Amino acid sequence: MMDTTARKRIEIIVEAVQAEAVTDMLDRLGAKGWTMLPVIRGRGRQGLRQSGDLSGVLDNVLILCITSEAVAEAVLAARDELLGARPAIVSITDCAVLRAERF
Repeated sequence: MMDTTARKRIEIIVEAVQAEAVTDMLDRLGAKGWTMLPVIRGRGRQGLRQSGDLSGVLDNVLILCITSEAVAEAVLAARDELLGARPAIVSITDCAVLRAERF
């Protein structure tokens, strides 16, 4: 059996134009890293949304960050800054990692 370490997985879906503010906040709160992925298509409360607009104004991204419980708690404490007036979806779940020193 492999030894794993408990960590927190933070997923944030936000408009692409707001992504840098979110990643700057994660960096400032002590996250060791994050990954940003384009959101191609999705449906939610406001209906269907997809990327592809030439301006990119309506594009969303998924920011994924695996981190310590302390950093996850700091993100929760900064919820007003994270959410503010921007539309965003935020989830935090438990996960296990193999190389704890990287997170």
